[in-house]
Amino acid sequence: MQKNALVVDNDFFFVEFLGELLEKRGYKVIKAYDGKDGISKIETENIDLLFADIVMPKIDGPELIKFVRMKYKENCFPIIAVSGIIIEHLGNLDKIGADYYIAKGPIEKMATMFNDFMNTIESNSVLPDLISSIIESGTVFPRRESVDLIDSLHFQKSVIKCIGIGVIILDSDTKIMEVNPLVIKLLNRSYSELLNRSIISIFPHEKQKLINALKEVIHNKELDNKELIATADSNKIRVIVSQLIVEDNNVGWILALEDYGKWKELV
Repeated sequence: MQKNALVVDNDFFFVEFLGELLEKRGYKVIKAYDGKDGISKIETENIDLLFADIVMPKIDGPELIKFVRMKYKENCFPIIAVSGIIIEHLGNLDKIGADYYIAKGPIEKMATMFNDFMNTIESNSVLPDLISSIIESGTVFPRRESVDLIDSLHFQKSVIKCIGIGVIILDSDTKIMEVNPLVIKLLNRSYSELLNRSIISIFPHEKQKLINALKEVIHNKELDNKELIATADSNKIRVIVSQLIVEDNNVGWILALEDYGKWKELV
């Protein structure tokens, strides 16, 4: 039976390159161009093998891999992280969570290296558990600017994770791109139940109020945010809706969530 390989990368040409190599090996190739698109493909297709870039817009590689691990648990298919900054991540590969890692390099070298890699994993009927392999394409060294960028991204994610309120980041189609741990606690839902879901489906009883709030913070230039009270498992939650502005462009929304009862005690 033909196997399905999902390739997720925001570099169109790399997706085509990897897709062509996989098709020559007999795989049906499914393509996605960011982590959000990747999750949609995973939920609609039967996947046997996943190749994912680490740095991607909307939902990045580590968040995509985390979603897959939580959704499929022991029945998870092999995951290969393919990135130009693998070397810069050498000290934190366990946090990414892939089974194998391939460093991007010159295309001509990658083709040979990739086919050798596929020969190796295809020769094993059962892949070894909890083993991460680094396969480098050529000579690759850590770059100071890449290390600084990774450190900055880790710092920003830590702020969102540790802040004392729930934070949900929405894309322009109202689907969830990121949540912090407090959101999971407030809504009593798992990470895989929230990521890439429309916020409307999370608060169905407040559908119209939420739609109005999302519209109003965009169209009313004098309005910084809009507040509403929503319910999740019979618990009241205070929701503050704000625009997500990047370089003067609206690209989505940020929702701040608080336990309504605890908030009322403080005011």
